[in-house]
Amino acid sequence: MDILGEILKQVIEGAAQQQQPQRAPQPQQRAPQPPQGMPSANDLTDILSQIFGGGGAQKLPDVVRQFEDKGMREQVDSWVRTGPNKPVDRRQIEDVFGQRELDQIARNKGVDRDQLAEVLAKYIPRIIDELTPQGQLSGRR
Repeated sequence: MDILGEILKQVIEGAAQQQQPQRAPQPQQRAPQPPQGMPSANDLTDILSQIFGGGGAQKLPDVVRQFEDKGMREQVDSWVRTGPNKPVDRRQIEDVFGQRELDQIARNKGVDRDQLAEVLAKYIPRIIDELTPQGQLSGRR
């Protein structure tokens, strides 16, 4: 089962609906394009799948550990447990994943690295929250 894909679809569609005014659909209208330098929904899905280890989110414990190792255990705990999620910012994302890795991902997808870090800061807490609906991460130290 591709749990990450389903979660990504829900989160990204929900965000897209929040950003756009509600209008009647126009026939044969193309999907809106993201602003220049921003990842498209498909690119973002690919990027987050890469970060989390594919559809089964096999790398979830590793991603959580990366944040904890950078001193963000309080934020991570809020994402894993039930309740509100504490925010993370672009600089923290850069610290966790490294500028070199973000540069490579951005270059491969043809997006701006700073905008990529902003988008990841927005979505990673929500993704981890959705991947841990019982408020626990299995195998957590």
